[in-house]
Amino acid sequence: MKRTIGRVFAGCATVFLGLVFVASSAFAAKDMKIGHVDLRRAFYEYEKSKTYDKELSDITTKRGNERTKLVDEIKKLSDEAELLSDDAKAGKQKGIDAKIGMLNEFDRNTRQELLSRKNDMFREVIDDIQKIVVNIGKKEKYDYILDSRNIMYAEEAFDLTDRVLKELNK
Repeated sequence: MKRTIGRVFAGCATVFLGLVFVASSAFAAKDMKIGHVDLRRAFYEYEKSKTYDKELSDITTKRGNERTKLVDEIKKLSDEAELLSDDAKAGKQKGIDAKIGMLNEFDRNTRQELLSRKNDMFREVIDDIQKIVVNIGKKEKYDYILDSRNIMYAEEAFDLTDRVLKELNK
């Protein structure tokens, strides 16, 4: 019996403390200043992102052209090898294999270079956005500025994305 009373008392105390916590949180939240930014939109509408995207596209095109030349060389060597005797074909195959190795190395280096550049550019753009958001938050005394992708609902008045983009694109 004493155990049951103890459990009921503990349960009531837990509920009471929970209500106190919820009430105090709701009271504190009324005084908070909260905003949100559509990080994805800020990222893609930032002029620096557009410039970086074009740079990556240009590099990709250039590397694609270089790769096409290597592939054409391999095809040419293969076509030439078809016309040769078996002994001469074996010698030509060594050259083809070497070119295929170069092509594989080229592909690996290109992927690594593009990934590295993309990551560096991404970090730089995100850092720029973060600095602007922090400046707005400090200057205007926001308690929180959130990424809007993780918000189920928010008043449009709390959306700071246009202001962030305006600052970014100055």
